[in-house]
Amino acid sequence: MARPALDRVRLAPAIRLYHRKGVPARGIALRLGISERSTRGILKDLGLTAQRGPALKEVRHG
Repeated sequence: MARPALDRVRLAPAIRLYHRKGVPARGIALRLGISERSTRGILKDLGLTAQRGPALKEVRHG
């Protein structure tokens, strides 16, 4: 039997549903029995992750 994390077709609808409900990646992973890293990868592949902005540099006055 294939590892559950590799069955993206089966997992995608469940991940979309939990993401829509506001469940964090760690919670989705626990509910589906896959790793958090796999969950984050699938979220990224589905385009459900927020884009990171440019890093802000600290400005010191003095």
